[in-house]
Amino acid sequence: MKRLLFVSLCFFCGCVVSSTQQREADAAVQHYTEDLFDHPKYLVPVGFSALEKKRYITALDSSLNYAHIQDGEYKKMEHYVDSENYQRPDRASQNIKQLDSIEKERLYYYVLDFSFRIDSFGHKKLKKYHFELDTAFRVTKATDISYGRNTPPPAPK
Repeated sequence: MKRLLFVSLCFFCGCVVSSTQQREADAAVQHYTEDLFDHPKYLVPVGFSALEKKRYITALDSSLNYAHIQDGEYKKMEHYVDSENYQRPDRASQNIKQLDSIEKERLYYYVLDFSFRIDSFGHKKLKKYHFELDTAFRVTKATDISYGRNTPPPAPK
């Protein structure tokens, strides 16, 4: 009984953390969008997609995958990198940097879509943007995907 209570409590806390992250990301994206359009009078949020956590893939990831080394097996990763550095000293500095980034989880980022209505010279338009955020929920990339085109928006002023 205690175990069931503990599991349900852990599940509830996990949901609270993810909803908190979703809320922080939504606020950051909305603030960035308002800055992007120079704080328009008529900007109404329509909806946000679910926050997705993704990871950048490095050249070392491909080598580790080929050697059948899974994520989280840091001792095996270090042994593999030492072996590869001995065989290919030209890649040693790159491998060490990438291994450090993998171990310290610096390669993660978040993805979010934001739909909103905006008044453009008297015409109300529905816009949709795709955002990439770092782990501190700062926008690193924004792309206008309103009409299927993948053009980056102008830099905020």
